[in-house]
Amino acid sequence: MTQIDSETSALRARQRSRNRALGLVLVALAALFFAITIVKIGSHAKQLQEDKQARAASSTQPAKN
Repeated sequence: MTQIDSETSALRARQRSRNRALGLVLVALAALFFAITIVKIGSHAKQLQEDKQARAASSTQPAKN
């Protein structure tokens, strides 16, 4: 009976270890996706701001004929 209990506890310990490792991988993946999303949104917002400034500058200049 003692051997079965020790095998069961060893099995549970290995499962816990694997679950923690998998949890860390999932958290790291979620953080990576979040970072990529923030970078993409930031670069898109910067491009929109530059386009808006370019349109504003071109509309204030008189047309050359």
